[in-house]
Amino acid sequence: MAQLRQDCNKNIMATLKPFWRRTPPALFPSLLGLFGLALSWKAAATVWNIPSTIGSAIGVVATLLLLVTLTSYVIKLLIRPKVLWEDLQIGPARGSVSAGSMCAMALAAFLLPYTTLGAFLVWWMALLLHAVYFGCVLVILSRHENTLAEISPVIMLPVVGVLVSTLAAPQLGYGGFAIAVFVLTIPLSAAILLISLLNARTHGVPLPQRTSYAIFLAPPSVTALGMYALSGPTYYMPLWICASLVAIALLPFMRWMGQGGWTPAWGAFTFPLAAFSGVQILAIKAGYGIVAEGLAIATLTAATVLVPYIVARTYLSWFQGKLGPATKAAVA
Repeated sequence: MAQLRQDCNKNIMATLKPFWRRTPPALFPSLLGLFGLALSWKAAATVWNIPSTIGSAIGVVATLLLLVTLTSYVIKLLIRPKVLWEDLQIGPARGSVSAGSMCAMALAAFLLPYTTLGAFLVWWMALLLHAVYFGCVLVILSRHENTLAEISPVIMLPVVGVLVSTLAAPQLGYGGFAIAVFVLTIPLSAAILLISLLNARTHGVPLPQRTSYAIFLAPPSVTALGMYALSGPTYYMPLWICASLVAIALLPFMRWMGQGGWTPAWGAFTFPLAAFSGVQILAIKAGYGIVAEGLAIATLTAATVLVPYIVARTYLSWFQGKLGPATKAAVA
């Protein structure tokens, strides 16, 4: 009996070891979208007669998934720390890895109504982690033969992903920090957008990378959400208009971005859509009328259908052992 138990333990470890060794960063973008959806449903409960428990339930699921995913990724790093550097060598993974720390920033915003101390600790951990990723990406880009050619929408995540921290910063007492983030990241976002479009025109965009262009909706949306957290509706209208114009500009390209059907890269759709639905919900709260209400209903419905679908397919692919090889995740 003891021998049988020992053999079973060995078989379990033989299965789990390669599972941990190749935890793919591609899990984080879709998970970030799930946190965005939770926050949007929490906001929706303040403008419509719907239970806040919907947003809370989504947030709890997202938190549990984040704990599992981060634990697995940390184990991978403990086995061989250099694996982080190898993951960041792959263009799309530079954004995916950074999405992990952005998930923690969103988690801090979700935790605020329940535990300020917990939100404070998670917020600072996320900032420190994101700073490490940001520094690594800068070094990698600086060593490339043609740095500008490496600029694509996924670079938004390590470079301006700190915007997500502004969702919790004002309530944690860091309003000045939030303003500094806005001042620094808005021009950086515009520069990345311009260079990415020039690169796309010059070199074209491979099919698997087209979904990343949905990320352009995230910076104006998160800026609007962060500004509302900082000052309420006072300066909200121009930011709401800006995010809405970006969404309208991207709408004709949705078929182009989704061409070829589902891939793990569809995670890039999730957070921009969820954040944009939150922008429209807060626009209702700010009193912008039927236009905001129509957009809020449409985008929240779309996000509620699309985000869980992408999360489920992404995590199923991971559990089946397909996601790591498909995304060329480094092996510890």
